[in-house]
Amino acid sequence: MIEDINNIRKDILEYIEIRFDLVRLHMAENISRMMSSAINLTIIGYLLFFILLFLSFAAGFFMGSFFNSNELGFLFVACFYILVLVLFLVLRKKIVEKPVIKAIMKLFFPKFGDDEKTRYS
Repeated sequence: MIEDINNIRKDILEYIEIRFDLVRLHMAENISRMMSSAINLTIIGYLLFFILLFLSFAAGFFMGSFFNSNELGFLFVACFYILVLVLFLVLRKKIVEKPVIKAIMKLFFPKFGDDEKTRYS
């Protein structure tokens, strides 16, 4: 009887240790996914910034030749960016917050999303 209790105790401690290792592995996987996503987004963000910067210069000079004034061309480009900013501020919850929340939830709970699709399909 005492030997059985000791075996059960040993099995329970082994189970707890295995579960703890499993949780650590899941955390490491999630952190790795987050870090790789952050690095990818940073690189893409920098590249898009420079593309947008040079396209803005090109548009400013193009509009400047259209209006026969570089100042008016760059003013036109600046007004376009102000319009984009206003639209972004109005629609930020729909186009930024919800997709970011969904992406983070998918990173931390990838299997939950798959289960939900199969369960309710």
